[in-house]
Amino acid sequence: MASPSVRRISESFIKPQHELPPDAMNPIYFTPFELILLNANYSQKGLLFAKPSDFSITIYLDDLRRSLSATLTHFYPLAARLATRKSETPPSYVIYIDTENSPGVKFVYATVDVTVFDILTSTDVPTVVHSFFDLNNAINC
Repeated sequence: MASPSVRRISESFIKPQHELPPDAMNPIYFTPFELILLNANYSQKGLLFAKPSDFSITIYLDDLRRSLSATLTHFYPLAARLATRKSETPPSYVIYIDTENSPGVKFVYATVDVTVFDILTSTDVPTVVHSFFDLNNAINC
């Protein structure tokens, strides 16, 4: 049996709900331990929920966007991008989190013809689950 495919409906970017303080725009530099992790795959997690009987996708998506935006006000580095700066004197590269030049967090609305029951009753992780994540198999750097 062929694996069902994920169909993207829309994509948008979510920014923090409130304007960030000026010091939040400063670059965030990595510790030596964190730099090592740049070669690792992205850690992507997901939660599966059964759909309630009085479900409205429009209300649900609006609530998700609003709550994500409110969360990013407090955890704004999650909406940032990795950046690299090259210096000639002394010769070096610096990788940092750039909180200033970012469109925000990518928000993808997609559908698939599979149920939570189909996923949870499988002995192995169904291949369609990997396609739920936008950065599947991406490397940080």
